[in-house]
Amino acid sequence: MSMEWIFIGSFLLLFFASAIFWFVFSYGIIPKIDKRMAEAGESRACPTDIMGLRTLMIATAISLPVGNFLNHDGNPLINARAIRPYASNTDKLLGLILTVTSYAWVIIALVGSFFIPTS
Repeated sequence: MSMEWIFIGSFLLLFFASAIFWFVFSYGIIPKIDKRMAEAGESRACPTDIMGLRTLMIATAISLPVGNFLNHDGNPLINARAIRPYASNTDKLLGLILTVTSYAWVIIALVGSFFIPTS
């Protein structure tokens, strides 16, 4: 098995896993978080939804520690500190899986496209 096929297989596995978790998170978790926030009188988390960016922004905000380069306090699209109290531990775990799989397939695609020679 060549290195190309390892990258292709890894990419496809992570891409489809990310798609499944994206679907579960966007249709199962986000409405619950929005409902909890609305009941508490808070505005909607990450009101901007550009081609599904809202799903990944919320997953990152609730799953990664605030203060790193992926989840910083100055993000104009989402207030991570405001949304975190409304997420359960299950929500945070699914958000972490979505975040890791999404960033992993992007990294594998970039590395594979630049550093794996084709025949």
